[in-house]
Amino acid sequence: MYDKEKIYDEENAPLMQQILEICKREELPMVAQFYLAEESPYDEESVTPLYCTSIIIPGDRNDEEGIQQLQDIDEVMKYGKNGPPYFMAATIRKE
Repeated sequence: MYDKEKIYDEENAPLMQQILEICKREELPMVAQFYLAEESPYDEESVTPLYCTSIIIPGDRNDEEGIQQLQDIDEVMKYGKNGPPYFMAATIRKE
């Protein structure tokens, strides 16, 4: 079974911490995702993959076109190609 969480924790995480600190300090927008494991050990309800996702978007730059691209990428990484789930509830009454 595919599981790279330990490798990420030991080798990638310290590097990502440095990258995130630099991006925050310099207000450099970024998005990154790592596919760590086929099955998440933290989700007892269902079998889902384990990812590590980081996104930095400085608040005063949310309207820029390039920033929208990063937000779109972040949404796809969270919800897949079909986007976030939509729910609707309706009550039909006959009087």
